[in-house]
Amino acid sequence: MFFANRRLMSAILAGTVGSVLGMSASVSSAADVTQQQMADQLKALQAKVDQMQAKQDALDKANAQATANRVQDDAARHDSQMLDLNGVTAGYENRRFFIGSDDGNFMFKPWIHFQGRYSLSYREDFHGHNDDDTEDGFEIRRARLGFDGNMFGKDFTYFINWATNRENSTLTVKSSTGATVGTTTAPVGGAPILEEAWVKYRFHDTPYFVKFGQMHDPLDHENIIGSKYRAPEASLQGDIFGNTDTFTQAATFIYDNHGPVRFEGGINDGIRAANTNFQDYPNNGIGYDGGFAARVEYKVMGNWKDYDQLTAYGDKKDLLVFGSGADYSYGGAYYTLSHTLDVQYGSPTGWFLYACYFGRYTNHQRGIPSPTGISVTYTGSPEDAGKDTYEPSVDLQLAYLINGQIEPFCRYEYLRLAGTPAKSQNNVHDLSAGVNYYFYGHNLKFTGLITYLPNGIPIADDGADIEISNRRTEIVVITQLQWLL
Repeated sequence: MFFANRRLMSAILAGTVGSVLGMSASVSSAADVTQQQMADQLKALQAKVDQMQAKQDALDKANAQATANRVQDDAARHDSQMLDLNGVTAGYENRRFFIGSDDGNFMFKPWIHFQGRYSLSYREDFHGHNDDDTEDGFEIRRARLGFDGNMFGKDFTYFINWATNRENSTLTVKSSTGATVGTTTAPVGGAPILEEAWVKYRFHDTPYFVKFGQMHDPLDHENIIGSKYRAPEASLQGDIFGNTDTFTQAATFIYDNHGPVRFEGGINDGIRAANTNFQDYPNNGIGYDGGFAARVEYKVMGNWKDYDQLTAYGDKKDLLVFGSGADYSYGGAYYTLSHTLDVQYGSPTGWFLYACYFGRYTNHQRGIPSPTGISVTYTGSPEDAGKDTYEPSVDLQLAYLINGQIEPFCRYEYLRLAGTPAKSQNNVHDLSAGVNYYFYGHNLKFTGLITYLPNGIPIADDGADIEISNRRTEIVVITQLQWLL
């Protein structure tokens, strides 16, 4: 019984163990399957994490670049713009102060131009008996202020400036009976004198403009450039034949499509008709009733902006421009016909060349006519009065810019003058040499210049500090500091 029970128990135990072993094998197999799935899921999850991390890295990089761009833009904006409130912007950009609207339709740009100089003039044997004449001293050659900009859109531009009167006036003192008893000095030195005041309108999206007001006569390139962007003073031909910057009251038409050819021409009150009223000769203070003027320019190569200075300073490309201008002015029974032909070359290497032929024809020669019938250009009784005369002149200038700052230059001029006093030396030769030093471009510039007139000159050129030295050697030395804000 016992043994039978043992066999039964053994059989039961064996069956139980077998069952357990079988169950154990089944559980082990199930566990293996679950671990594989979990490994696969972990790999898939890791791939998703890696993908999300890559996207996050790219997003972080993009955000960092955007932040850097915003910082850079903000720095640039603050560098050129100091105020941006209520639709108005103001600041300093391209070496100019400005105030304007956010959309740029209104812009106001003030400026100040100052030229202070020391001059010395030497005239050999001027007083006779080997008695030379030397004069020297300081002067404020120019103190000018003005503003320019645009209004009601970018097609409507304007320009206004004043120069400082350098001399006082002499007034006649009369008694109660009207008799002249003496003279006194009127303190008008330093008073502002209007030089330019014009407006210009561009027909929208066209190369056509109209211009009206007091402006440079479109005749002589050197005078059109003006005193800011040339040597200390204009050439003798520019001062004498063009009357230093050649301001006149006019209305002109302009063609300029920024291509190789541009043109300006129109009517004026005469070549020297600045600050005059509408009346004709002799009631308007000058000897002209009116006139016509025009100029055409052809650019072979280069940038037009480099043409607006008599130097190669800042040129980025080779520049070559040919130009020609003419002015016909009439008054009373006589007239003058002035004309120019010029060429300008500039190079990034520093070389600069300018050449100009300036001629003036006058019928019934009285120099430049005036209400008195005597030339306002020359003193004395003109030897050529009543004759038709032609006065030619040549101006050659050469310069070389060294290291973008030091610019030696030289100039030669020849003028054949007419309408001068009898026994004048009318063949005038001018040999000049000097150097420009650009501290900060044209905004701060020092110039030294020496002018040699081997045979003198029969008239004075106050602008260039040249005095009358007929048939006598004259030497003029000028040192000048220009400040342009």
